[in-house]
Amino acid sequence: MLRVLICASALAVPLTAAAFTGGDLNKLCTKTDVASRSACAAYIEGAADGIFNTIDAIGGTTGPRVGQYFCLPPEARSQQLTDAVRKYIADNPNVAGYNASTAISLGLGKAFPCKSGS
Repeated sequence: MLRVLICASALAVPLTAAAFTGGDLNKLCTKTDVASRSACAAYIEGAADGIFNTIDAIGGTTGPRVGQYFCLPPEARSQQLTDAVRKYIADNPNVAGYNASTAISLGLGKAFPCKSGS
């Protein structure tokens, strides 16, 4: 009977999915330990890759198209992406409350805009 009450109590607790925000990402990226720096870079690269793949699925990534936020050059490095996103968040404090992937899209778009005909 005790197990039933414990299980029922656990199910009664509301489940919420708190969004990882641009501010949360910036806090992670400002830490100096290797694990945090790696997690920051991996999150940004993963989000950029996911955004790129989504754009590709809705119409291509060979040039500026509806919904395309950024065009990364082939030589872009992880630290450049991280620096671009952190600078954008610092320059635009309201972005700290946005979803982290939105902050990443906007930051990379500012640093790596698509050029017409690219």
